[in-house]
Amino acid sequence: MTGLLRRPEAALFVLALGAYAYFYQAGGWNQNARFDLVRAIVERRTLTIDAYESNTGDKAERNGHLYSDKAPGVSLAALPMYAAVHAAFGETRETDRFQAAASYLCTVWAVALPSALAVAALYVFLVTVPRVRPAVSAAFTLAYAFGTLAFPYSTLLYGHQPAAALAFLAFTVVAVARHRGAERWGPGRLAAAGAALGGAVVIEYPAALTAAVVAAYALVWVKPRRRLAWMAVGAGAALAVLLGYHALAFAGPFALPYGFSVQQPRHRGLFMGLVAPSLGVLRYLLFDEYRGLFYGSSWLLVAVPGAVLLLRDRRLRAEALVCVAVALLYLGLNACLTDWHGGWGMGPRHLVATLPFLTVLAAGVALGRPRRIVLAAGAAAALVSIFLMLAGTAVKPEVPRVEERPFTAFLLPAFSEGRLAVNTQSIDMATGRGHTERRAWNLGELLGLEGRTTLVPLGLFALGMLAWLGAALRAVERDEPVG
Repeated sequence: MTGLLRRPEAALFVLALGAYAYFYQAGGWNQNARFDLVRAIVERRTLTIDAYESNTGDKAERNGHLYSDKAPGVSLAALPMYAAVHAAFGETRETDRFQAAASYLCTVWAVALPSALAVAALYVFLVTVPRVRPAVSAAFTLAYAFGTLAFPYSTLLYGHQPAAALAFLAFTVVAVARHRGAERWGPGRLAAAGAALGGAVVIEYPAALTAAVVAAYALVWVKPRRRLAWMAVGAGAALAVLLGYHALAFAGPFALPYGFSVQQPRHRGLFMGLVAPSLGVLRYLLFDEYRGLFYGSSWLLVAVPGAVLLLRDRRLRAEALVCVAVALLYLGLNACLTDWHGGWGMGPRHLVATLPFLTVLAAGVALGRPRRIVLAAGAAAALVSIFLMLAGTAVKPEVPRVEERPFTAFLLPAFSEGRLAVNTQSIDMATGRGHTERRAWNLGELLGLEGRTTLVPLGLFALGMLAWLGAALRAVERDEPVG
């Protein structure tokens, strides 16, 4: 236990999990479609969501039945949690209060937990592979965890963040083994890495892009090559679940739910909503206030010089190429979507998968000798990003699509007025109703606090965890044993 307390990654994990679990965002089309599948399997032993579909527009229709049009991974991951609470609470399970509590626990289990694990993995990656100083690695890790869209999407029952988390965990396993010694490429670790890569695809279909890049990286560096069979076993097991779901729900292992979606964007373009990329869209995705990645997380701009420094280092070039490839592939994919804006949101949600990889590139600047003024500017930018992400997470990450200035016209005014957790759609409420009662909440509100004071317990928790992190970092930098 003492050794665990001296590990910075343990403090980062607990801090991230506690912060992510602090917020309940209630319902919306995306999360409702996933939760409907959970309920259908547990309550009715079926994959059809006919009994619940009125609460979402994200659905697929086949042979007169309705299904979730999402990849099933988040729903399947949430099954054990929902089955447990559903069995435990008897008659109360049909109430709105039960459904809210159950969906909150499912979100913590299926989304916040793997996201927090990825936060810890990012720190381990940075101190092991590019060998960035522990304190600097922790700073970049905190900027990722709370100064990017990873924060709000770790509180939503979406697939972006857990898919990103699993893919990065797999990359970390292989990369750390490469830099620490091939003896760490044991069967268990490689099978787990493969299962994580396959699981990412089960959660979010575009994660196949990351999986392909990480698999190519493993193919080059895992020695002897026969050990790759363990990765294949892990990935194959996960993908077998996905293909089985497709076969049962859509009559073919390779039949995607998008092909049956009632959403028109999935039927436009050359293939399931894909068209030729647009430079104008790239501007919106990167810099514009509407959906710009660097508008909400300006500190990530240092990923550009950081990538240059990493690519120049022969020892780190392979890892840098992985991170650059993932970022470019997802950026290209998002620029090809007819609905590139991602519907309701506070940023480019389809780029969430790139964020841990972009953070690795950003940390590459630590390999150079940046001036103090540059470091100060980067730290200030990260703090601004953390504030913006906190405001968005506390108010409502799913900003209506019609809001052209999500932060300045919607989130920041609401935050300054103390209007937090403003979502009025529940996890099981039919769409089209007039929603007036707030359904979202945070743990401070459950304690009886109001407005911005509901964030005080979160602040106190964060201070305690940061004190733990500081002590752990001092222990590491004094070369004391870490257990």
